[in-house]
Amino acid sequence: MNALALNLLGDLEVIRDGQVLALPPSRKTRALLAYLARHSRPLSREHLCDLLWELPDDPRGSLRWSLSKLRRLVNDADRSRLKADRLGVSLDTTDIDIDVIDLHALCQEGLATADIEVLEYAACRYRGPFLEGLELDRFPDFHAWCLTEREAAMRAQTNLLTTLVGRLADKPERALPHAHAWVRLAPFDEAARAWLVRLLLALHRPREAERQLQLGTRLIREAGLPLNGQLLRAWREPKLAQGPLEPSTHTAIPPRPTDNERPSVLEGDTLEVMRWAALLAPELDPATLGRVSGLDTNRIGMALEVAERHQWLTTGPQGLRFTRSEVATELYEAISPFRRQAMHRRVAEWLAEGPLNDMHQASSLAHHAHASGDIELAARALVEAGRFCLRIFANQEAQHFAQRGLALIDDMTGTRRVCLALELHDLLYSAAPLADWEAGAGEVVALAEQALEHGALAHARLGYQLASHIRWAHGQWSDAHEQTLQAERATRCGERREQVIAMAETARCLAMLERDLHQAAELLAQALELAIQHNIGHPAIPLAQGLLSLHEDRFDQAESYFKEARTLCKAMGDKLGEFQAQETLLLMDFERDEYAPARDRCAQLRELGKRLRDGSEAPYAAAAEALCHYALEDDPGPFGVALVTLRHADARHRLAVLLLQAARLDLARMRAESAKHRATEALEHARVLERRSEQLLAHALLAECARRLGDTAGRHQHAQAAEALAREPVAGWARRRWQALLAQPAAEDEA
Repeated sequence: MNALALNLLGDLEVIRDGQVLALPPSRKTRALLAYLARHSRPLSREHLCDLLWELPDDPRGSLRWSLSKLRRLVNDADRSRLKADRLGVSLDTTDIDIDVIDLHALCQEGLATADIEVLEYAACRYRGPFLEGLELDRFPDFHAWCLTEREAAMRAQTNLLTTLVGRLADKPERALPHAHAWVRLAPFDEAARAWLVRLLLALHRPREAERQLQLGTRLIREAGLPLNGQLLRAWREPKLAQGPLEPSTHTAIPPRPTDNERPSVLEGDTLEVMRWAALLAPELDPATLGRVSGLDTNRIGMALEVAERHQWLTTGPQGLRFTRSEVATELYEAISPFRRQAMHRRVAEWLAEGPLNDMHQASSLAHHAHASGDIELAARALVEAGRFCLRIFANQEAQHFAQRGLALIDDMTGTRRVCLALELHDLLYSAAPLADWEAGAGEVVALAEQALEHGALAHARLGYQLASHIRWAHGQWSDAHEQTLQAERATRCGERREQVIAMAETARCLAMLERDLHQAAELLAQALELAIQHNIGHPAIPLAQGLLSLHEDRFDQAESYFKEARTLCKAMGDKLGEFQAQETLLLMDFERDEYAPARDRCAQLRELGKRLRDGSEAPYAAAAEALCHYALEDDPGPFGVALVTLRHADARHRLAVLLLQAARLDLARMRAESAKHRATEALEHARVLERRSEQLLAHALLAECARRLGDTAGRHQHAQAAEALAREPVAGWARRRWQALLAQPAAEDEA
């Protein structure tokens, strides 16, 4: 077996050394890989661009981007399989195992003479239709090629299964799984169903055989196809040496009716209910069946009674279930594709009508919306499912839903695609830090610009603010400042609610950045006025109020605002906002030297941080708790250990805040060298972030350290730097702390 395998039957898979590789999210990129794999000759770039891209999408640029992603998948350090030059592109598949190529090769070489084990291995590799879910019906040439390949693969697999079942007829237990697979592939083929009935009878499972007889007969008749008698002959063949019947799961079995007495049970309401049950399987309940099918309670009850009497459905500890899963599978596959999509849409719309209450509901919503064939409905369902996951701290699942959504909307165009892409990026960033945050921020800004061009002002604001948060978290404060202002500009002509949120968020971000505080106060005043007039509430308002009050050294007022913001964020499911409000309350505890209540707050932050995305929140909570331990127990060891993890998280602002608090504690405990070391690192972070308040505190602490260490030149240097910063707009609490340090030598001299 080769080191690299490519599976095109079912969902596309690339496997290297037994490990399934992560595929690019772009559906067109994956489609390009499959297309190249099925063509041994080089294909022109022009042909590939026409096949998968439209002119407004910059086809040649998109092709180059897709090829760069595929090289990482198929090339090795010593083996370049993807070959591209100025004119053409090809994929060398000589040492790649490709399931569909192996299937066709086996059929051409002769199924009748191949080893049984080889046939069985090939049959097991069939995981579904060729490129399942990757038809790209908006691109007719690729779509037609995909359908042709799919039909050819299905014929080859049918021939393979037919051969397998015939050659294993004397080993019914080994042939049965292949017979089931054959029937699933060809539900209206009477010969396939006859073989299944024959094998079930040979294995002493007559009730199952009878169900297959009835189901096959009905399906073939409903499809308007003739019955040639193979099913009845399979049922009436002499059953020699069958032994006892299979044990029953019921306490009493009514005698099987004769052909004249057997009711036509899979008709009318019974058929309709069983179809909906198959669509909802494995977990069913009569209430859900009633809501989605439109049938009243009595009709559903009678249909379920018929189904239970014929042992298709059973009620156990887990509720209503199919007695055998293959019954549900065959019922589902017998529904016409268009009707099936309409049924999935009905279930998805019903689930979307109310709030999601558990992960099962979230997954069901995503599944049924995707199966409806409506890309927009499926993407919106993934957004809702992901948001629910964030509320219950299922961050990995939220990330998975976001990635699925981004891959899904690759074929959409226009305003809907841009808006959904922004919502999915917001979900992705909330679920986990970005691996390439600069590229991520750039992509979000580009989407925000497109949203602005399309007039989608609310989504433009979302994009600019998301980019601002990403850049702020990584120290690009000037870019974060510009994108914050752009978010507010984007919604000046929007609806009132969007204007309020944009102005409040902009005021909040400007206060966090300590930039344009006069403008922040003006925007906040306008937001408050509109919010009161139109009865609009949003946590950005008290967060901005709290930050501006904190900057003015009005701690009691700020505390009230941050508590209000924390409550609103919790109610809205904004866990990051809740953490940030609690984090600022903790900073106020530190500045008040109230370390006992701060330790209690740290415990709350730690629990919240553990369940948030894998960012700097949890390391910060652990380091803050260790700082409280230092303050209360005079033990600096755990704090030094916790700082290592926080440094790895690249959280410069959080590092600077905690280092400055620790330096204050060091000075109070006469550890000037340690204080100098911590304040120096804090100053470095504050300079990178252009944070004047933290720079002022760092210089003030370093001046005091130099005084205690007898470094006159150092003291003079840092004192001058602090005085210069004090003339700039800085936080009132930082100015107060600087003045206290400035007055300390004089107080000691008087004493």
